[in-house]
Amino acid sequence: MTGKFVWFEYVTTDTQKAKGFFGELFGWTTQEVPMPDGAYSMISAGGRTIGGYLPTPEGAPKQSHWLTHLQVASAKDIGEKVVSLGGKLLKPAFKVGEFGTMAVVADPHGGTLALWQPAKVEDQPAPTANTFCWNELASSNPEASVAFYKAIGGFEAKAQDMGQMGTYNVLESGGQPRAGIMKKMMPEQPHAWLPYVQVASADKTAEKAQKLGGAVIVPPTDIPGVGRFSILADTQGAALGILQR
Repeated sequence: MTGKFVWFEYVTTDTQKAKGFFGELFGWTTQEVPMPDGAYSMISAGGRTIGGYLPTPEGAPKQSHWLTHLQVASAKDIGEKVVSLGGKLLKPAFKVGEFGTMAVVADPHGGTLALWQPAKVEDQPAPTANTFCWNELASSNPEASVAFYKAIGGFEAKAQDMGQMGTYNVLESGGQPRAGIMKKMMPEQPHAWLPYVQVASADKTAEKAQKLGGAVIVPPTDIPGVGRFSILADTQGAALGILQR
């Protein structure tokens, strides 16, 4: 099924440093999988693969960051559609071994993401502890971003009034909430996707991240009816959200 975010890649110039930090913070383990261009480090949590570590490709930003993957029916066709809607095709569709086809694009405001066309479509299990549970876009123009992602992902959108935080747009597909789009809170905040990892305790995880050398960007905060969240930065400066439901 299209219209869901299915994979999260940590792009970095120092894979070993990332493995050490996230292994300690979330208990993630890695498995080396042979690929045409060399081995790929897959991230596992609770016996389930949820993402991977990717050495920074040529032409990609040197700053470590998370690259979110949107499942699509055709990476080539949706890549072309991105361009027609004012976005950019950063890496045309290419085969990833026997696993599927991928393209890397930027939306019209510069937010990057991967388009993932799996060779075999599989059901995505519900989030569990230390797995990815949400994806959020801080947009400079939420209305335009909602229209763009509805067009490329087949989402439906529901607007929610979050009081002082403004309107929160929930992207849904298959009757399930998949991601959120909100207005950037600060001018210097990047227009970028922010993955969230589900945790047992936002406070304890944030505290542990600091002890490991990371930083707390947004301290643990309650979201009425949802849970408690925080936004962290790892030891290489990449932002990541955590959510205690």
